[in-house]
Amino acid sequence: MTGLTLSFANIVLAVAVLGWAIVRQFQTRAVGALRARMFVILGAIGVWQLAQVADSHGFTPVEATTLALSIGFAAVFGWLRGRAAAVWIEDGVAYRRGGWSAVALWIAGIAVHVGVEAFGSMLDGVRGASPAASASIMLYIAVTLGIQGLVVSRRAASIAWAGEPLRQPVA
Repeated sequence: MTGLTLSFANIVLAVAVLGWAIVRQFQTRAVGALRARMFVILGAIGVWQLAQVADSHGFTPVEATTLALSIGFAAVFGWLRGRAAAVWIEDGVAYRRGGWSAVALWIAGIAVHVGVEAFGSMLDGVRGASPAASASIMLYIAVTLGIQGLVVSRRAASIAWAGEPLRQPVA
């Protein structure tokens, strides 16, 4: 798989996943238990893509540093979006809904990710995105969505009525 193919595939997949995530910000959804399936799938794709890059050319120290910084920022922006979401209990079921602040945090988070990766590529003397930068987007999205989900779940549990456990919504 060439870097161009990986980069183009990542862009298409990232745009689709981000569109899905942003649309879901405006939907009222039951919180329930943290459902890790999507985070695990995206994380596995991200780790696999990074492993492909490592096998083909390895990572420079700058790439490794920018990857760590980017994943750290993913966690921070996921936490911020989790805190920004409205969370409430209705009939023993926890619900959440994001809004424009969550969308603004998505945009800011992606801008920071791209900025960190672009700065790292510049330091490494690479024109355009480095292969590691291109491969890291799925892991970034997995981490940021996972942290957001965890924060929302914990917030819902903390506001649940004392003595009355949260129920799962009826499907």
